[in-house]
Amino acid sequence: MWRERDIYGETDDGAVRLGGGAAQWRLHTDHVDVAGGAGGRRVRIDAELLPVVLDLDASALVLLDLQNDFCSPGGWTDRSGLDHTACRAAVPGAVRAVRAARELDVPVIWVYWHNRPDLRNLGASTLWSFKHRLDQAGIGQPLDHGPVLTEGSWGATLVDELRELARPEDVRIEKYRMNGFHATHLDQVLRAQGIRTLFFGGVNTDQCVSTTMEDAYFRDYAAVLLTDATATSSPDYCRDAVVFNSQQCWGFTTDTARLAAAR
Repeated sequence: MWRERDIYGETDDGAVRLGGGAAQWRLHTDHVDVAGGAGGRRVRIDAELLPVVLDLDASALVLLDLQNDFCSPGGWTDRSGLDHTACRAAVPGAVRAVRAARELDVPVIWVYWHNRPDLRNLGASTLWSFKHRLDQAGIGQPLDHGPVLTEGSWGATLVDELRELARPEDVRIEKYRMNGFHATHLDQVLRAQGIRTLFFGGVNTDQCVSTTMEDAYFRDYAAVLLTDATATSSPDYCRDAVVFNSQQCWGFTTDTARLAAAR
């Protein structure tokens, strides 16, 4: 029999309950507690719209698509006439995020494009996303360093600064769409490990990062965008819209300095 859930009811510490059971959040005047009443390693992190109290034992860092084809000269973004240096702006923050996660003993999850050489995992709409002109190389087509975003290729490899920080025990999720949850085992891994809070970084802010963060929100994770660990080659208003929605709808925003300072 279901127990009655007093959603929006006042808790014993003067907060308002959001949700019920072990998954409930508690909204206080000056912070939001997303730890769900767990003991764990509770810390407070400054964030927008409010500071967040969370359980580090139930948290993970998710970094998306910090690959050569997006962030390096000679990669797909560069060869398509887009600004790869704008994507590369996420790399220093991602390095800081990984180092902070290591210090906090928070797992790191690498999510990245890893397409089949025969492209049988891709539909026409996804292929169109990467090929808007007849003379533009699409996924799987050759560039100077090999096929675009293809399994085993230079373009699909993490940029050097992050490849040096990756560890064998890190979780690696191969994806085939912008959304890191779609047709992958990301959700299963997170739930099996009891992860409830996700910190997001990577590229592109308004595409793979935003769709994955939005899906995390749909799946009831506490989602936190690390604003200085994400970047995009799109116009500034695209990033601004993601930051706005991350604060107002999908979860919270913070930065790597505040993550590192979590206590």
